[in-house]
Amino acid sequence: MTKPPLRIANISDNSNPDWAWIRDLMPADFEIAGRKLDWTAYSMAQQGNDPRFRARWRGARHLASDSARQPYDLIVSHGPWITAWTEWVAGAKKNDAKHLAFSFNFTDLPTGPRKAVMGRAFRQVDAFAVFTDAEQGLYADYFGIDRARFLRAPWGVAPPLSRLQPRLIEGGYFAALGGEARDYAVLCEAARALPDTRFIAIARPHNFDGLAPPENLEVRFNLPFEEAWGVIQHARAAIVPLRSRETPCGLVSLVGAMHLGKAQIVTDAAGAADYLTDGETGLLTPAGDASALAAAVRRLEGDPALTARLGEAAKDFAATECSEARTVAFFETLLSRWFGGK
Repeated sequence: MTKPPLRIANISDNSNPDWAWIRDLMPADFEIAGRKLDWTAYSMAQQGNDPRFRARWRGARHLASDSARQPYDLIVSHGPWITAWTEWVAGAKKNDAKHLAFSFNFTDLPTGPRKAVMGRAFRQVDAFAVFTDAEQGLYADYFGIDRARFLRAPWGVAPPLSRLQPRLIEGGYFAALGGEARDYAVLCEAARALPDTRFIAIARPHNFDGLAPPENLEVRFNLPFEEAWGVIQHARAAIVPLRSRETPCGLVSLVGAMHLGKAQIVTDAAGAADYLTDGETGLLTPAGDASALAAAVRRLEGDPALTARLGEAAKDFAATECSEARTVAFFETLLSRWFGGK
């Protein structure tokens, strides 16, 4: 007798209403305890001029309505806000479905009443996938949740580029990409200390509010995806300047550049050392230390062999530890743990 499929609801703010995370990466014949996987996608993406809260309520309400009619076995939500709205609106309709909060990461932790209401929602979640060891303890302590529910998942993604992009900037330069929790003030200060070195920053307008970049630091805002990564691809090395030692962000830029085989100078922030080993796959510098950042740039400028060696080692690490296959393996292991005996 054929067993019923394992029903999975995937809810995110992806604008593609059919986006279902790693569904298309998993083997077509994959089964767990004789059950195939049956995915349904839900989106909390904004439509037109709708406010964000309405889009999130609408997506969660759609999930709740479907779940009430035919229960899911598993709900996968993406990001803390999507997770909270899923529990606020659809929690009562889960019908014992397991809930995995994937990509559980905060740039800024909620405070006051927001912390309280989000914490109540999070305590109804079965497991949280975080990308660094530091975040396991951080979120468990902050929201009063058993640390065992926080699972260390790899930041497992495909390389950001599949082919060599046209060179848009001639000559040698160091490049920084990203807008989340960045410290571009320290990059400006380091650039001033190295007037003969060229820097490119690809950021968001708010990242440079109140800053006066020196002439050797060129700032470009909101570049198209492939163009932005093409700038990194042709850089001498990449820089990820984060705003504090406690900032668990920057993995998109860090791992993406590793896949491209770039040497990097990265702030020694929470979780960075989970992916980058100082002197082996990149260079770590203290948060807010422009002198250390400038010294690391000088080191790579003066030692092309080191730069190449760090880039190659970083690429090897990313291929082994940060691939899509690693994400699939993480999910398959979790399915086996939760549903393998059913």
